[in-house]
Order: sequence, then C-alpha cells, then structure tokens
Amino acid sequence: MKKIVYALLGVAVLAVAGFLISKALQSSLVYFILPSEYARDTAAFEGKRVRLGGLVQAGSVRFDDAKLHLTFQITDHLKDYPVQYDGAPPDLFQENGGVVIEGRFHDGVFVGDNLLVKHSSDYHPPADGEPIDVDALKESLR
Repeated sequence: MKKIVYALLGVAVLAVAGFLISKALQSSLVYFILPSEYARDTAAFEGKRVRLGGLVQAGSVRFDDAKLHLTFQITDHLKDYPVQYDGAPPDLFQENGGVVIEGRFHDGVFVGDNLLVKHSSDYHPPADGEPIDVDALKESLR
C-alpha cells in the first residue's frame, strides 16, 4: 500500500514540475519570423514578442541623433514593414544589410527594443603585400 502512495506522490510531483517547466518555456519563447510570415497570419503573432528578420530596405533609414530614434523598412522582398527602434544602431547596420530585431507589432509598425545585425562569417585577410593599418587594427580590438 505504501508503494502505491509513494508512486502516486512521485507521479504528482513530476506532473507539477513538468507543468511549471512548460509554462516557463512558453513565456520565454521568442519566435523568429520573416515579414511575409507575419503577413500570412497576423493574428497568430498578435501581442506576442517576436524576432523579425530581414533586410533593411534601401533608402528607408532615418536616424535622429538627438533623440536616438531609428526608423527603417524591413523586407524579405515579399513583404515589408516599418520598424521603430530607440537607441543607437550597431556599427554594422546598413541599408540592404541583414537585421534581426526583437519586439512587437503595434498598429502595423514593428516596435523593437533589441537590434542585431546579421553579418557574414567570412574572413578575408589582406592581400599579399597590402599594408596593414596598425592603428585601425588596435582600434578594432578595443
């Protein structure tokens, strides 16, 4: 009889622990989507925090130095959306460059609070005989 009670208590503890872990994971998940994926099913992402990935549309970047307010269009060449971000853009941020911005959609505008720049992992060393700018190298390592 004691074995059955212990087994039931063990199952109950595991069930509660599984439920709590499941709830914690659901609240911390952030989906990665493209603009066209959002356009296909806007209701599925309504009010949810997402990572929106795509390219910065050429000619769309506006940055207010005084207010540190950045706006641009993000596109996947199928659909594009306006983006608002408060803060200085990363150094590698550029038109036609890949970005991932984390935030929420609000009235058709993506309001982001974390901006990441996607970049190539390719490294191209200087060509043979090309001088290395030592000062620039030191600065890049700071």
